[in-house]
Amino acid sequence: MARETVLAERRQPEDLNPRIVVIVGLGTLGLVFATLGLAWLFQDLVGISGPSAQPPTRFAPPRLQSDPAGELRDYQAAQAARLSAYAWVDRERGQVRIPIGRAMEMVAARGAEAFAPLDPPRQPDPRR
Repeated sequence: MARETVLAERRQPEDLNPRIVVIVGLGTLGLVFATLGLAWLFQDLVGISGPSAQPPTRFAPPRLQSDPAGELRDYQAAQAARLSAYAWVDRERGQVRIPIGRAMEMVAARGAEAFAPLDPPRQPDPRR
């Protein structure tokens, strides 16, 4: 029984004053009508009459490429030439670029050690 009285004390009261609900509703409705009336008065005072703006004109499409197919063909040819030729990447470090086919042959020739490091790991300097 004591537990029921504790719960009853914690519940929200069930009485709702309908007069307050009606006043809030009518106040909201009045605010909406007042806003619409002021907008109508402002339209008459300023002289706004419907859509008078001209529709935007169409612009010419941008010309980014004069010959897209030819430029793509040239790009692909340059990439293919780059991937199939020898070249220096960094002469000071001794880094070169080799054709993909040759690189694949070199990796395949290493067999099971294909992905092992090429150089042994560096030993730390004992003086430091």
